[in-house]
Amino acid sequence: MVGDGLVVGDTAAGTLLIDAGGTVDNNSGYVGYQAGGVGTVTVQGSDGNGNASTWTNDGQLVIGVESGSTGTLNVLNGGRVTNTTDVVIGWDSGSTGNVTVSGPGSTWEHSSGFGFRIGAGGTGTLDINNGGVVHSGQGLIGGSSGSDGHVTVSGPGSIWDPFDNIYVGFEGTGELDVLDGATVSTEQTGGGAATIYIGFYNGGQGTVTVSSSTGDTSTLSVTDDLRVGVDGAAVMNIAKGGLVRVGDNVHIADTGTSSGTLHLNGDATGRGVLETGSVVSGIGTVDLDLNGGILRANRNEANFLNGFTALTVGTEGAWIDTNTHDIGISTAFTGTSAFNKLGAGTLTLTGNSSTFTGNTEVQAGTLQVDGILGGPTDVLAGARLTGIGQVGVTTNRGVIAPGHVGSLGTLTIAGNYTPAGGSIAIRTQLGDDSSPTDRLVITGSTSGTTPVTVTNFGGTGAQTTEGIKVIDVAGASSGTFTLLGTTTYEGDQAVVAGAYAYRLYQGGASTPADGDWYLRSVLRSVSAPPDTPLYQPGVPSYEAYSQILLGLNGVPTLQQRVGNRFWGGANASSSTGNGNGASGAFTETNGMWVRVEGGHSRIDPKYSTSGSDYEYDMVKTQVGLDALLSQDDSGKLVGGLSVHYVHGSAESSWRYGVGNYGAGDISTDGYGLGGTLTWYGNNGFYVDGTAQATWYSSDLSAHPVGSLANSNDAFGYALSIEGGKRIAMNQGWSFTPQAQLIYSKARFDNFSDVFGASVRPGRDDSLQGRLGISLERQINRTHLYGIANVYNEFFDGTSVTVGNQSFSSRKDRLWAGIGVGGSHNWDNDKYSIYGEGIFNTSLAGGDSHGYGATIGFRMRW
Repeated sequence: MVGDGLVVGDTAAGTLLIDAGGTVDNNSGYVGYQAGGVGTVTVQGSDGNGNASTWTNDGQLVIGVESGSTGTLNVLNGGRVTNTTDVVIGWDSGSTGNVTVSGPGSTWEHSSGFGFRIGAGGTGTLDINNGGVVHSGQGLIGGSSGSDGHVTVSGPGSIWDPFDNIYVGFEGTGELDVLDGATVSTEQTGGGAATIYIGFYNGGQGTVTVSSSTGDTSTLSVTDDLRVGVDGAAVMNIAKGGLVRVGDNVHIADTGTSSGTLHLNGDATGRGVLETGSVVSGIGTVDLDLNGGILRANRNEANFLNGFTALTVGTEGAWIDTNTHDIGISTAFTGTSAFNKLGAGTLTLTGNSSTFTGNTEVQAGTLQVDGILGGPTDVLAGARLTGIGQVGVTTNRGVIAPGHVGSLGTLTIAGNYTPAGGSIAIRTQLGDDSSPTDRLVITGSTSGTTPVTVTNFGGTGAQTTEGIKVIDVAGASSGTFTLLGTTTYEGDQAVVAGAYAYRLYQGGASTPADGDWYLRSVLRSVSAPPDTPLYQPGVPSYEAYSQILLGLNGVPTLQQRVGNRFWGGANASSSTGNGNGASGAFTETNGMWVRVEGGHSRIDPKYSTSGSDYEYDMVKTQVGLDALLSQDDSGKLVGGLSVHYVHGSAESSWRYGVGNYGAGDISTDGYGLGGTLTWYGNNGFYVDGTAQATWYSSDLSAHPVGSLANSNDAFGYALSIEGGKRIAMNQGWSFTPQAQLIYSKARFDNFSDVFGASVRPGRDDSLQGRLGISLERQINRTHLYGIANVYNEFFDGTSVTVGNQSFSSRKDRLWAGIGVGGSHNWDNDKYSIYGEGIFNTSLAGGDSHGYGATIGFRMRW
């Protein structure tokens, strides 16, 4: 231990070797002090127990102090040096200091709160190699005017990490080289941001080079700014194998006295990388050389090349990596080499680069051109080209999508378009001819085949005439653009908006040879009237839906519900008598009944907006309890409660559809309850009132898309009043004129279908009248009859709104039907079976008809 300062080479040569785990501890240390002093200190190795040879300085450490002195410090093979205050390598003008820290485990630990100067006034060099590590305070290379400082950090594992700013060329000349896999990084004590300054004061000259010739990546990291030319002159070289990470921004030539040059170089064998928030041009002499290196973003930045109005791209091209971020560049590029967009994220170009004639390659992410970019453009697989500007001749292996995120627009290709496995993405507010849309304008010719996706941009659908132009071709329109839709029609893909389906056509409706491409919702079919819209495949099902619910919501006649309860004869309550001469009497007071009803209906509507028809099958099971509520000499009043289940299976079709396009299926299940009140007069007159409520759930599907909606709920109710009078004739014959009025309403819940179209009910009720007469024959306790009915619908059918388009459906108003049925009682009228079969048809034509049957069982107690 040396109690005071230690000087090695005061006025002559001096040498200190600390080896084999030895230690030296002193206050301040000086190596090469006065003129003629040549000092050398070597700290190397460790002892047999792994204890490093160590030189500890409790004060400052100066290597090369006064003019004419030379100092050398070698920290080798795991040696260790520490000091607590300032470090100076080459202090006075004319002094020389040289430090080498080399080998794994070789370390120089310097207190973070003090300066670490290389070439403060004289000449200083620091060489960190082969895994050597230097931890220091603020680094200053080339301090005073006339000084010369040089730091080289080279090789994997070699590290210099000052805990503060680094100045390269403070007032003198400074050079920092980070080579062959080494690392230099800086941050403030406690993790704060630090800056690297190159060419700090006027007269200061700084050069920084980051590169590698070994395949290992050399890294320079700064937590705040990298300033290339503050008031002085600066050169920043980033070459093959070099990576510079800047926490905030790169500034070049800040002031009018400064000059700054940043070379970002690379070639096919390797590229330098500069990762930063932005690059800012100052007011000095600025040179940004994009020549094969990669400029990579580390944040979203609208003005990534701030202040650069124009740049010439070097022979190895400009390479911009958005690195998952969104950045904007307004610079006008010139040159003949290449412009390359790398990485996820979006690069937006707004400058006029019309004089750039090199090839642009969009390798990944999105290139958004809102200005002009000259030269050919190649969009690679997985990449996107968007914007509202202009590009040159284009080859498409990825996706071309005109417009901006959130807004529609037109992108122009000034030249020919060639597909190479790519696609085009268009957004359109699907409606009529005037609909806003993205558009791709091609001033040259087209070739090959390109799939086109169309996304509805808030349109609700409408009928077109000419169509919505989405691709404008000025040259030879030899290419084919095929729609990738959400459904198909006649083998062609189609997209849906509201009630309408759109297909992609070449040529306008009135200008079929114009070579442009249009979306049209007009059906072109020899079987359809002119200008028939092409509806989406769900429309026939939606239009028929309410009609089908009303069909399931119907109520039976009294005879269909409980069978015959009027029996002629001497004693209506017994099984005796021949049934002659009496109008009939009521049998059975309290009891239960069960009935099953089934039927099929085929409807060709009198009016259908879409031109659709439908048919459906229905099965209904009903169970009821009846009780005698009151009676007097004129008759009996019976009340009842019932529950029921109904299932319907419907098919809809579009008369203008090709194949089974638009053929739909509706499967409905319903559960409900009802109440009845019936007056049976002893003179054969009856009045029957019914109220019924049903809760439905339906699944809707259509070809070719499959499911349209699942478990759509609906609620229906029906009210019926029926009256008639049995009039007796001879030999057990009688007839019964009767009338019935039924009001029915069934309303489904709004829903959005598989295409996103809203489907909402409109008119959803019915008022139907029936006039009928039955001819009956009673033989003992068997009652047989035939019946004829005439029906009239008083309301105007149903309607539904799909998107903004309303669709209506109305059956023929006037129908007629015939039926046969009977009842048989036994066991003193305790049990009864009954049934009826009926056929109904429209009186406007036989295309609308229906048939059905019911069978029931009744028991008295």
